[in-house]
Amino acid sequence: MRLAGLGFAAVMLAAGVAGALGAERGMAQMGRGLAETWCASCHLIGNEPGDKAPAASEAPSFVAVAEKFDAARREALATWLATPHGKMPSLSLSRAEIADILAYIETLGGAPGR
Repeated sequence: MRLAGLGFAAVMLAAGVAGALGAERGMAQMGRGLAETWCASCHLIGNEPGDKAPAASEAPSFVAVAEKFDAARREALATWLATPHGKMPSLSLSRAEIADILAYIETLGGAPGR
């Protein structure tokens, strides 16, 4: 009886992990959409064949940002996106939208913990 309970617990844990991974991908997809809307006029936001670089922009590509991405930079970038800056428009993004954009950026590079 105890072994059956452990087997059930293992199946439920695996289902929970799979669900969490699916949710994370969903957040990244939402982040891609937000980036297309708010960021693509200045940043190259992806590495897909159809992604086009903005004309004459000094803004870093999302891939370049992703290559330097780690937990500390994630927090710094979240703060950056939440605070208006002279070179960036005031986006007024919600915390959830910022998290979605960061989840998308994580998919582009060698971010740990993906």
